[in-house]
Amino acid sequence: MDIRKRRQELENQLSQLLRQVESMDTKIRAYLADRQSQPHPRHGDLVEKIRRFRIDPAISTKHLETMLDNLQWKVYYHNRAWNQLWENAEVQRRNERQRAFAAERKDKDGKDSAEKSDRPVYSVDRLWEVQKEKLGSLGENKEPEVKDDFVKRIKQRYGQLASDKKDNEEIYMTFDREQNRCTLEKRKRKEQD
Repeated sequence: MDIRKRRQELENQLSQLLRQVESMDTKIRAYLADRQSQPHPRHGDLVEKIRRFRIDPAISTKHLETMLDNLQWKVYYHNRAWNQLWENAEVQRRNERQRAFAAERKDKDGKDSAEKSDRPVYSVDRLWEVQKEKLGSLGENKEPEVKDDFVKRIKQRYGQLASDKKDNEEIYMTFDREQNRCTLEKRKRKEQD
């Protein structure tokens, strides 16, 4: 096979890969919108194929090298965008599953937990701020634990207390002076008039 023909085939191959990159965005969006009926786009395989693509030095020309260089840069930037699309879709799926779970639980319980209590619901972040404020008011400069440990401890404690909490009980936060940190406890709810 002569060099001119091999160069033409290589140019066609690079052009075909470029078209595949340009059409991949549509395939990924279609798959993420309907995973049941759309085939997986297998974009990772295409990205790897283009990254590993090499031109035989015996037939290399400046034009072919430029085509390959442009293709590899294009796939690099597209791949970053595809990864972001994928990540956004995963976050959306996770949120939808959580909403469905919450709706199912609401239907099962008759009303959601926010409706069951007239008391405000505090986030773990707010509880962390309360602990910092309490330590500051006591003149303590050093935190007894890092935030991640606090969050883990509070969630674990809440799970323990909530598992056997009665309807007339509430979970509240208190300050443990011995350990110099906040914790959660249970008490009977005060009856309202």
